[in-house]
Amino acid sequence: MKDLNLGEKTTRIAEAALITAIMTLIIIFGYNIFPIIILFYPVPFIILGVRSSTKYSIYSILASSILIGILIDIITGILVFLVFGLFPIVLTYMINKKYRSQEILTGGIIASVVATILAIVIMGYLTGISFLSEISTALMENVNLQLDMLQQMDISSYEFSTIKDMLLATANYIIIIIPATIIISSIFVVYMNYWMSTAILRRLGYKAIGVPKFMHFRLPSNAIMGSAVILVLALLFRAMKILYYETIFINTVILISFVFFIQGLSVLVFLMNKKNMHKVPKIILIFLIIISVPLGLIVSIIGFVDAAVDFRKLKRKE
Repeated sequence: MKDLNLGEKTTRIAEAALITAIMTLIIIFGYNIFPIIILFYPVPFIILGVRSSTKYSIYSILASSILIGILIDIITGILVFLVFGLFPIVLTYMINKKYRSQEILTGGIIASVVATILAIVIMGYLTGISFLSEISTALMENVNLQLDMLQQMDISSYEFSTIKDMLLATANYIIIIIPATIIISSIFVVYMNYWMSTAILRRLGYKAIGVPKFMHFRLPSNAIMGSAVILVLALLFRAMKILYYETIFINTVILISFVFFIQGLSVLVFLMNKKNMHKVPKIILIFLIIISVPLGLIVSIIGFVDAAVDFRKLKRKE
């Protein structure tokens, strides 16, 4: 029995070491050639943690981050550990403890947002460079580049001034919505990693693990009341002109609109699947909805109504 346990332990350590080595190489490859692959760095660690235990996932992520720090630089190693290492540990722990999909996703998103903010603060402390200042500088360089190009064109001073004001307003808006952007990015990254991990685990024979279906996504029952309270508080901040009131209000509106948009989009996907719509027109329609602001607003309203009346009758199925 002891030999069996020792053999099992050796196998798990070997599996963890292999994943550590492969994912370190993936980060180096993504860092230099194909950055988008880095977004799915957590998947093998989540699978490892569920197949073995959470501690093996932690050891593997730590080892990979240290190797990245040695092979690339310390800053990148710390950044990878914080932004892409902490939330998979939370997901793994919650999956192993049999939490519901909605709770696992919520825990992962909170961990991701906190880790990202922590990474920004630590990076600022270590490098002495402000994240917001860097973003602002990059945006202004882009604005100046476009203005230089416009000056070479045959346009009136009025047109130039109008375009300049529009570019500056856009740059300022991008800076203002950074908090909402961080949260929305975390939602996307956590969901994709959780979905991929659970789908692979199901194929590996872990049938007890549920794969979250987007068409069954719904907000908590108190989402409307909670959103109303948050929005009222944001309006009070704006009316009383409390610290960063405009930024707080704009980000609150964006986030509330986004969560109801996600629910509305899940309703549409549910209906499209129910009608057995072909994949190609379905993908085209979803793409058009995502890139169209007017359609996005309609979908957010659908999500809001569904949160109130439950079109899909998902509450009955729980």
